[in-house]
Amino acid sequence: MNVTFNCCLVFCVLANIIVTFGADSWTCTANTDYIDPMFACKDLEKRFNTIELQMKQFQKLMQTNGLTTYTTIEGFPKDCEEIYENGTRTDGMYMISPDGRCPFLVYCDMKIGGWTLIQRRVDGRVSFYRPWQEYVTGFGDIDGSFWLGLEKIHRLTRDGTQIYFDMENYDGTRDYAHYNVFTVHKAATAYRMNVDTFGYRGSIKELLSYHDNQKFSTYDRDNDAHSSHCCKDRDGGGWCYNACYKLGNLNGIYGKRELGGVGYHDSGHLQIKNVEIKIKAMYGVC
Repeated sequence: MNVTFNCCLVFCVLANIIVTFGADSWTCTANTDYIDPMFACKDLEKRFNTIELQMKQFQKLMQTNGLTTYTTIEGFPKDCEEIYENGTRTDGMYMISPDGRCPFLVYCDMKIGGWTLIQRRVDGRVSFYRPWQEYVTGFGDIDGSFWLGLEKIHRLTRDGTQIYFDMENYDGTRDYAHYNVFTVHKAATAYRMNVDTFGYRGSIKELLSYHDNQKFSTYDRDNDAHSSHCCKDRDGGGWCYNACYKLGNLNGIYGKRELGGVGYHDSGHLQIKNVEIKIKAMYGVC
């Protein structure tokens, strides 16, 4: 048995243990790009070590006074903020369950209070030219570039959340956009999005409200408000397009500096190098 197979086997066994934690078990399907086994071992070892660390932290919290303050019925935290409030300060991958249903893996930004990432673009290894079903279930590498999945985003935001766009420009400067109320509705609405501009803070003009109340579109499902096909015409990155986008091409082609590349529109296409989209509970929510 070679080394690559051994490390893959260990990681798969650990993943199976994690998703069967608690009273019930779940059938989980892969949502990452295919990686050649010849190059996979080091990446899987990194993930193994990360998950092992998170599980030790989770176990420590569970043992505190023999109790846990996590709120979901399966014993999993509902989001990254809840993990943060229970004392964890380490960025990384964690299992959460926002509604007591099947848990899933997310990446948590713990530097500023426990934000749950729903999208990240850091390189061009993961293609975001994806059909509807893959945008629903999610794809990519949770520890790299990924889209969490519309169904998971709906579960996290259905009661309203904050949303924060953290963007790095090609010259090394950074921009941000922060909204206090953001919601993605259920599948029957084609994952319609709502955003409230009250209290908006950002280093760029307020742009996301242009997409308020719009359904999600992909290259194989046109739900936008334009006579053309915004997603298909913008190189296939799924989004809640209006006619077509302002703050809305963050799932475009990575590294492309013109129309169709990762960026936003304000009197022209403004390209960005990297982006993270993250959410947490609204202010004042118990």
